[in-house]
Amino acid sequence: MIRARPPRHAHGFSLIELMVVLAIIGIVSGGASLAIDGFRANDVDMASERLRRTLEACADRAAVRGHPIAIEFSDDAYRFTRLDPDGRWRALEEPPLFMPRVLPDQMQIVNLRRHLRGSQQHAQRDLRIEFGTRAPSFELTMRTRKDTIRLRGDPNGRVSRIDGGATPP
Repeated sequence: MIRARPPRHAHGFSLIELMVVLAIIGIVSGGASLAIDGFRANDVDMASERLRRTLEACADRAAVRGHPIAIEFSDDAYRFTRLDPDGRWRALEEPPLFMPRVLPDQMQIVNLRRHLRGSQQHAQRDLRIEFGTRAPSFELTMRTRKDTIRLRGDPNGRVSRIDGGATPP
């Protein structure tokens, strides 16, 4: 008696199975790229909120400890310094709050105005805010691709965010 061989099963994937897998990969990668673009928009909001909170923390720390702290800005970054007993400003690097930070690519510091007594104002060229036993009044302007963000500090150490609307072209 001749035994029939069981049918052979083909090994590998069919063309339809491969096309379904490629379609799923395409959908997932498209969704991921949209999510990344959404995170970039949130980078600006998170960076401005982190800066706002850090400015309030500087004011609190300087007032409580009685040692002046300054925040120094460049176009795309900021760092913290403290005043030594010899009168020099030295880097303050206390993780995680007072570490130097780089702003997101689409965000830049454009102006810093200090409010002096009375109604006088002047723009600072050195882009530094010094916090002592009393916080300074200031307005810091940052530009993004979409709008202008202003952070306003008052003598009580409170810093509020004021959205400035669309950035002119």
